[in-house]
Amino acid sequence: MAERKTVIIALLTLLCSVSFAQEMQDIFDRKTNIKWLGLDFSAAKFIGDRERLGSTSDVQHLIVAWNDLMIKEKEKYDVGAAIDKIKVEEAIEVTKEHNANLDVTEIFSNDVKDHFRLKPDDIIAIAADYDFKGQSGIGVMFIVESFSKLNEEAAVWITFINLGNKDVFFSERLTQKPGGFGMRNFWGGAIYGIMKNMQKKEFEMWRKKYYRK
Repeated sequence: MAERKTVIIALLTLLCSVSFAQEMQDIFDRKTNIKWLGLDFSAAKFIGDRERLGSTSDVQHLIVAWNDLMIKEKEKYDVGAAIDKIKVEEAIEVTKEHNANLDVTEIFSNDVKDHFRLKPDDIIAIAADYDFKGQSGIGVMFIVESFSKLNEEAAVWITFINLGNKDVFFSERLTQKPGGFGMRNFWGGAIYGIMKNMQKKEFEMWRKKYYRK
């Protein structure tokens, strides 16, 4: 009986491994429908520039505005082009709801070291804390580590997630200098730059790193 249970567990483990590997391959298939989850600020730090950021209410509005910007100007912030997909489905409400419950008083910092704070385990924990509202398939989320005026760049973890069980397929940290008029466009410019770099080279580099025939 014990041997039978061991065999069953081994088979289930193997099936899970095969399933995970197949879904990982699907990330790099242009025909796969990926769900766009938006910008997450669960562990973000805004470093420096405290006066220009305004009140905590102003920051809450900015967090909403950055996600809205990517929807309103979707031709510019083209997620599909950034991840080489024919179709991307918007599922941004789960992230907007999650962000709305954050304590933004913890988001301000004057320490440049906060720009290099997150580790892969932190990204896994952020994904695990989400309620994806029963959605399935593969989602991509941009987890903001910092918008740092002191470091003069944004740091964002591009994260692919199994929405059914919240497993992280992989997450890669990218950085970019900001640029634009007003706080929304200033850091929105950094997100745009990150996406253009993904389109030009980063996603293809990830394909070579993670894809297995």
